[in-house]
Order: sequence, then C-alpha cells, then structure tokens
Amino acid sequence: MRYSLKAGLLVALLVGALPANAEYEARAVIKALDRAVLSGELAARVERLPFLPGDAFKKGDVLVALDCTLYEAQAEKVSAEVRAAKIKRDNTQELKVLNSIGELDVALAQSEYSQSLAELKIARLNTQRCVIKAPWNGRVVSLRINAQENIRQQQELIEIVGDRNLEVEVVVPASWLNWLAVGQSISLQVDDRTEPASAEVSAIIPAIDAVSQTVLLRAKLPQDTQLIPGMSATAVFNAPVQ
Repeated sequence: MRYSLKAGLLVALLVGALPANAEYEARAVIKALDRAVLSGELAARVERLPFLPGDAFKKGDVLVALDCTLYEAQAEKVSAEVRAAKIKRDNTQELKVLNSIGELDVALAQSEYSQSLAELKIARLNTQRCVIKAPWNGRVVSLRINAQENIRQQQELIEIVGDRNLEVEVVVPASWLNWLAVGQSISLQVDDRTEPASAEVSAIIPAIDAVSQTVLLRAKLPQDTQLIPGMSATAVFNAPVQ
C-alpha cells in the first residue's frame, strides 16, 4: 500500500475533504495464455526446423518438418489396396445381381473395402503429421531437437509462446475481497519500463490460501501490448474508501 489508509483519512480531514479512493499495491507477473511444448506423433527424422529460438512465426507456419518418405509410400500402397478392394466389391455386387454368388460373399467384399478405406485414412493422417504447424501467432522459446536427428513418438520437439494473448497474475491479501471486483482496472508499473500499462481484472480465483491469507487474481492485457511473458510488475489498485 502506498500510504496508510488512516493517515490518508487524517490528512483529508485536515484539509476539509475525504479522499475518493486509496491506492493499494501488489506484485504481479506477466504470463502468456498461449504456451505449449509440441511433441511429435511419429517416429521419423527431422528434416527441417525453419524457426530458431526468439524467431516470430504466424499461425499455420511450419515449425517442424519431418522426413515423410516412408509414410507417403505407405499411403500409396494402401491407396492401391483401396482401388483393388473397390473393384472386388463392385464385381461381387454385379455377380449377386446374376445370382452367381451369395449374400455372404457380397458382405465380405464390402467389409474388405471399408477396412481398406479406414487404413487409407490412417495413412493420410500420418503424412499430415509429418508437418507440425503453429497453432497461433507467437515466438519460439526453445528447440528440444536438432535437424537430421531421429525422433520417437511423443518426444518433445519445440516450445512456443504466444506474445499477444497475455494476462497478469497477482497475489493479493484476502482482505481486499471486500472491494475487488471483476472488470476493475489496474495500473501496471512494469519493472525496467517507464511507461505504465493498463489491465482489467478478468477473474478472481475462489480459494483463499489458509496460511498466507492471500488470493490469486487474473487480469487481461490488451493485445497490442509490448510486454513479454515473464516480466514482473507492480499492480496498483484504486480502492474506494469506506
């Protein structure tokens, strides 16, 4: 708190007026809502890493490209099997019209064709997984692999962070709950920055820490902010004087 509430009231009485509000301070941390470590879904060789740590990317950009030669060949093989199964199914249907075969043969041919279609869908999904694309705009935090390395399934490959969808986390005394409210504006004095930033309380976590008697709140930052995740700041609240 920037000044004692009692002292502020005393000064106001001496000058003949009560203050409209009081300023309270708490430490805050800038965090990104969009942050993820992307893993590989295939066992393959890393062919290309277009972005290095610190580089900015856009949604849909290729972040990791894997060697897809094997999976493309498998997809072509299954595609040929689908064509053969379709010919067989169509032929059995024609023979059934001529009463040359029974219902069982037709059902088995149809089942074989459906199974081939399912296998083709899996093969095509694997070829799509050879390319890992950015889910949103952001920057690369770190690379967990290098180009030309062989990776295993579910291995962590790259960590990324969105630098536009940011929020502030602030731990405040639980006693402030009698005047804190969602939608309340906050002034942020960011460390090592001269210009203050503005934020708005978006959520108050409904749980009080029993030991410290504090509560966590989240505040939304505007998307055009120049702040970076991990920055520390002092959050200044204006509380009405009771």
